[in-house]
Amino acid sequence: VYRSKEEIEEMKKNDAVKLFEKQLLEEGYLTAEDIAKIDEAQTLSKITRTDQRTYLKVTGALKEGYNVTLVANDVKAALRGASLPEGISYEMKGENETIMSTLKDLAIMLVLGLIMVYLVMVAQFQSLKSPFIIMFTIPLAFTGGFMALLLCGMEIGLMAMLGMIMLTGIIVNNGIVLVDYINNLRLQGKDKKEAIIEACVTRLRPILMTSVTTILG
Repeated sequence: VYRSKEEIEEMKKNDAVKLFEKQLLEEGYLTAEDIAKIDEAQTLSKITRTDQRTYLKVTGALKEGYNVTLVANDVKAALRGASLPEGISYEMKGENETIMSTLKDLAIMLVLGLIMVYLVMVAQFQSLKSPFIIMFTIPLAFTGGFMALLLCGMEIGLMAMLGMIMLTGIIVNNGIVLVDYINNLRLQGKDKKEAIIEACVTRLRPILMTSVTTILG
């Protein structure tokens, strides 16, 4: 007699049911081992969901001396090369994302600050040329700031960006003092070169005192 695979499986199920019924009638009970395979294994203590999707949060801490942004970039590079099963995705959260968002906001604040500083100087000097000259001193401040970070072996972070914004104000203030004095000397009849040299010599000490007290304070 030929029987299909489905018929054989059905017969096995019926035989197993009859065996369980016989044991239940004779002994009055069934154990879990009679009807299931029991294995010990580790599992999640809880299942968390967001937007009706199950997710698993993986956290970690950095050892001293490691930069969170550089480590996060390495992790992202490693995950980009990984082949995830269908329906599985990943998302980076935590300190690095907060830092990057804050740095982006600070960069926008820096640009807006430069625009506002230029407009204020235009109103003060009643000219577009003098404020434009002063604005050219700002990249020199950034150059010094980046060189200081390089010498100290530090990366651009939140405190560094705040320092850059402060440098913008310091440099502009020094430029205003210098250019205003040059303009006054020019009005007194001195030629351009002589006025620039005298203004630099005369205003160097006040500018250094103001900058040093601001930086150290």
